[in-house]
Amino acid sequence: MKKYSIIIVLLLTGCFPYVLFPPPSKMVTDFFHLPASEQVKRFKDHSLEEQYELFLFSITIIHPPTSRLIRPFAEQGPIIVPLLKTKLENEQDEWTNSYIIRVFSELARLKLYDFPSDPVLMELLDRKANLLSGYWKESALKSISEMWSMEL
Repeated sequence: MKKYSIIIVLLLTGCFPYVLFPPPSKMVTDFFHLPASEQVKRFKDHSLEEQYELFLFSITIIHPPTSRLIRPFAEQGPIIVPLLKTKLENEQDEWTNSYIIRVFSELARLKLYDFPSDPVLMELLDRKANLLSGYWKESALKSISEMWSMEL
């Protein structure tokens, strides 16, 4: 009973994510202490792995989640595809997958990647989108449909 009481207190106080996730690195802490406009400007100064770590923190720990890092991530074009493809393949969390798909959607919107010429990625996106629920599923499937018909 005591175990459940602790979980309830953590949920009610908003501390639960910090129990599930390790404390953020100094790089993440320093980055998110910057004003939002500076975060966007300095995002690309980090390695792709660090950018993913920052992106992940922005959607899983910060409340409300922020999408301000989606565009600067996507603006880097094809260089981000291998990393995000690997992350999407290995990720089980529906929330995280929906945001990774949003980065791919932004990449498509900016016309920086030829999605129709990458059927393996398209199959992965479709498979992961079909595992989503509600609005996220509808939105992801619509974006993927648009990716198939896009031209650079």
